[in-house]
Amino acid sequence: MDFAKLPTRFFVTGTDTEVGKTYSSALIVKALIQGGHSVFPFKPVAAGVEPSLVVNGKAVNEDAYHLWLACNKVYSLDQINPILYQQPIAPHIAAELENKVLDASLLSLLSSKVPGAEYTLIEGAGGWHLPLNNEELMSEWVVNEKLPVLLVVGIKLGCLNHALLTAESIINSGGAVIGWVANFIDGETDIGRKNVEYLQTQLTKRFNISKLFEIQKNQRTLL
Repeated sequence: MDFAKLPTRFFVTGTDTEVGKTYSSALIVKALIQGGHSVFPFKPVAAGVEPSLVVNGKAVNEDAYHLWLACNKVYSLDQINPILYQQPIAPHIAAELENKVLDASLLSLLSSKVPGAEYTLIEGAGGWHLPLNNEELMSEWVVNEKLPVLLVVGIKLGCLNHALLTAESIINSGGAVIGWVANFIDGETDIGRKNVEYLQTQLTKRFNISKLFEIQKNQRTLL
């Protein structure tokens, strides 16, 4: 696909955690840069640091680290990931344990201060309805910010239900889905291919959502 046709500002969500949001985001960032475009990868909220990844003397979040590498370290990790909690748990719980505030107004403030670039890719945490606190969801913030949504589907057992539910939820929330990504987490199989074919038909038929690209296991370039 022509990645330059993506919206200049969009949000990446997934059918669940660990389905390839960061991997997909990093590939898009690299593709845009290779096409001569500037792009800022923004992961406003992350929970969990990787002890083996130390930058400037402190452990960093693995997802943010890969986005940092994808943009050739043009931006700092603090710019890419301004909110980082130490424990790899739900961010609203991590924020509470660290006596910190996490809410939509904070996300909007941080979003308003992102560096200027042709494209801003905003990666979420977890799935679509990630809680920010006991009252607010990240999905509500995305809709209020009028961010088009890219849905990453991890092709595995259960993905059909997860993909259809998530697509339906985004639309019912008032969001606009620009397309979906099929990520063969464990490598392509005959069953996985059948799942993708089913989703291609059903997501188009039911929600008018097209597949943008596929990712094979350990892929380094886009199909």
